[in-house]
Amino acid sequence: MAIEVASLPNPARTLSFRRLAASLTSFLQHDPLSSQRLIIRTLCGVLAITLVIAGDSLLRSYKYYSRVVDARLANGYLTSRPGLYAAPRTLRIGQKLSRENLIVALRRAGYVKSEGSNVWSGSFQEIENGIEIRPSAIQVRSPMVVIGIDHDDRISGLQEDGIAVDDFTLEPEVLSNDLSSKGGKREAVQYTEIPPVLIHAILSTEDRRFFQHPGLDVVGIARAIVRDADDSSLGQGGSTITQQLIKNTYLSPERTLQRKYAETMLAYALERRLSKEDILALYCNEVYLGQRDAVSVRGVAEAAQLYFGKQLKDISLAEAATIAGMIQGPMRFSPTQHPEAAQSRRNVVLEAMARDGWITREQVAAVANNPVSVTAPTHSDNSLAPYFVDYVTRTSSAQFDASPTSQRIYTTIDLDLQQLAEQALQHQLEQLKVTHKNATPQVALVALDPRTGNVLAMVGGRDYAESQLNRATDARRQPGSTFKPFVYAAALEDGMSPVQMFSDAPREFVYDHNKTYRPANFGGGYSMHDVTMRTGLVKSLNVVTVDVALQTGLARIANLSEQFGLPKPERYPSLALGTKEVTPLELAGAYAAFVNGGHRVSPQGILSVGEPPARHGTEKAGQQVVSPTTAYMITNMLSAVIDHGTARSARDAIKGTAVAGKTGTSRDGWFVGYSPNLVCAVWIGFDDNEQLGLTGADAALPAWTDFMKAAVDMKPELGGRNFECPEGITFVEIDADNGALATLSCPRREMIAVSDRLAPTVECLLHGNLPETIGVGEVAEVMPETVLTQHSRPPRREPGSNVIPFPGTRIDVDSNGRRTLRNTMR
Repeated sequence: MAIEVASLPNPARTLSFRRLAASLTSFLQHDPLSSQRLIIRTLCGVLAITLVIAGDSLLRSYKYYSRVVDARLANGYLTSRPGLYAAPRTLRIGQKLSRENLIVALRRAGYVKSEGSNVWSGSFQEIENGIEIRPSAIQVRSPMVVIGIDHDDRISGLQEDGIAVDDFTLEPEVLSNDLSSKGGKREAVQYTEIPPVLIHAILSTEDRRFFQHPGLDVVGIARAIVRDADDSSLGQGGSTITQQLIKNTYLSPERTLQRKYAETMLAYALERRLSKEDILALYCNEVYLGQRDAVSVRGVAEAAQLYFGKQLKDISLAEAATIAGMIQGPMRFSPTQHPEAAQSRRNVVLEAMARDGWITREQVAAVANNPVSVTAPTHSDNSLAPYFVDYVTRTSSAQFDASPTSQRIYTTIDLDLQQLAEQALQHQLEQLKVTHKNATPQVALVALDPRTGNVLAMVGGRDYAESQLNRATDARRQPGSTFKPFVYAAALEDGMSPVQMFSDAPREFVYDHNKTYRPANFGGGYSMHDVTMRTGLVKSLNVVTVDVALQTGLARIANLSEQFGLPKPERYPSLALGTKEVTPLELAGAYAAFVNGGHRVSPQGILSVGEPPARHGTEKAGQQVVSPTTAYMITNMLSAVIDHGTARSARDAIKGTAVAGKTGTSRDGWFVGYSPNLVCAVWIGFDDNEQLGLTGADAALPAWTDFMKAAVDMKPELGGRNFECPEGITFVEIDADNGALATLSCPRREMIAVSDRLAPTVECLLHGNLPETIGVGEVAEVMPETVLTQHSRPPRREPGSNVIPFPGTRIDVDSNGRRTLRNTMR
């Protein structure tokens, strides 16, 4: 019986709840059949409403998780994962990069060699004169890029969607997703590059119905519930490969119903957007497969290389089954840590493959009794910048409310420069084996961008697996003469001229009224005559440096060194010779101020947290610690260190690039130097503070030279023909013996940079006067060619003549064409 509205109590009447309940009870008792129909209809109505509400909620939930997947894919699958990332590599015209190395860089940045893949960062194809990069179909904002490479293996052209551009930035490479161990050098592999035997092994143990289900396998879930799961079972868990991929890349690790629901919705949404082949390829690239030495093994390609020493395409049936078996318990079934358990698990996988018809029972029997065989550990470190990863992890926890396990942290490391740094140090260690047969020293290298403070390369030791102590950031050692530029910077700031004369002879200095200090030059040699302050730094003369320090004031030097970012030394005369211990990172950061116009920038290893970094880094103003003219005068002196000072062995090693730097010898060997766009500090020594027995020029300088030469050759933008010369600097030619303005009769002339207020005003009177007349070309050879390449404001060349007049002179031409060089500085 249908319930009519009229038969119900009139809502206009003021009936109490009790009267209404009594009326309904009387109605149901009066007509039992009608009451049953009413209940059924009510329940059906409630169920229908519930289904509508649930369906609407489910639809809204699916749309939400679909947007999450779309956003992840639109930004590039790799770059959206939590963890540490290297700085995005920027390709520029003129960089040295072969086709083969570019392909390696692309694969490590998440690009695959395919035309149809919608995952990773995009795809690439080899073309006649270079490489063509195509974005994935989902990344509509990314352009199609053509990279031209010439016969000299240099980038000759860049085009985005047919328009020529100056540079193009690749997606960043993953450094580590698991900071309990270091990430290895990985290359993305696509579905067609995975051997069928490995695909079959994974499907048989992880997801038999992968190619049939829509992301959620109801049959598999039911089978997992009714099965008593154990390690010897041939069955699989309830989670599909798609769900496992989602769990490992999208979600946090906690086990809750809400998380399981999100996993299911994300898996279903992902299956609507990617092909099964792409999902399986992503899974095989992302799956965690244990640890070998210090390297976290992620992805089947890396597992094949680290465990079996093979390319992925070359693995055997037994090796494929071993890799597939590790997925369920990467550490429990590790072939290096637990070979017997790995063998047992491998045989389980083989049985599952035979059950599913992928292999025969004869193939199982042929392999089952063989032990798991892994390759011997190699001495080559496959990890990516492990010391830098430790440095950033510590920095991020101290400065940011972020962790690589929950946030994307984009770092400053340039993996190309990192590789060059490791190679340069390894080469030098090989050379040092000749002189140190019984003990191999430790090494450290730090390379910085002097404008931003970004750490571009960092090596903290010769072998991370052997020792995790980061000597670049944590090992404080006496810097020796590499500290001297800060002494001379303080003197210049105090108004001392670089041509002021000091005695280069054994001396005893008195300080604090009655205390004495008697320094000695390195090697015990003295010129026994006066030299310029500039020569004191160029030749690294200890006695002159201490004299400069005492005349400047030890407190002034100590305070200034602290402003440079170095530990503040105690006020003793020995501080001038670099007795206060520092780290290579601190020293590199301090030297950066000399390139950066006297501005100090703090070294940093993190570009951004959460959001991708800006395409082009911004320079930082930094603290002004010395004037631009002082910074440039120090650079000019340190350029002379390489031209004809303690680092002259590096002269002309880096063609077409202005370089400056300083050696340092304590118990260790140091060299810190820079080009206009790159600063690098190298340290070599022993952890127990034993004497290295080599100078900085012999120990550290060769590694610095190898690194800088390779870095500038690969990326010319890191070099530069000139250091930027500020206003207020003039170039004068002096007599190197007395610091006065040189005449043409002076036998040892030197062109120097000096500020206007500190420039010499007195002409040399020891070697005769300027000649009245000169012939064409007679003056042209007195200025070293290095001055023309090292500095941006060389002396001008007189129009119509090949004579180069010096600052403070001019050329007059009379009616007969006779040229007269006249001195204008009286």
